Amino acid sequence: KKPSYFATPSPQLIHALHTSLTQILSKPLEERFKQHREASQKVKKAVAELGLKQIPTKPENEANGMTAIWLPEGITPPEILPKLASRGIIFAGGLHKEVAAKYIRFGHMGVSVTDPSRGDLDKAIKALKEGLAEVTEK
Repeated sequence: KKPSYFATPSPQLIHALHTSLTQILSKPLEERFKQHREASQKVKKAVAELGLKQIPTKPENEANGMTAIWLPEGITPPEILPKLASRGIIFAGGLHKEVAAKYIRFGHMGVSVTDPSRGDLDKAIKALKEGLAEVTEK
């Protein structure tokens, strides 16, 4: 017997949810999980080849949909992120308040992984390599 706000659910959101779930479930989930594991390993290998380290210190703590990368000493997210963006690649800054200015996040999930014909991972890895080279040249 207390007034409260009532709202009709957004039909657009319901349709978007239905479309997303239809796409996700269009093939076996194990196949989707495998694609994400393989993409994650590709990214993590490329990060290591660039001489960079990840935030997690143990492989069992690493995510398959995102790689958190320590930046080289003296480089900050505001320096490298615009270099990536200028190449059409969006990474994110760190979130952990104590070290946010020392790492970036590379998301590799969804269509960027399940549709390899797009070349998203290769483009992002190339942009990271070039962006780091540009920042360290200064």
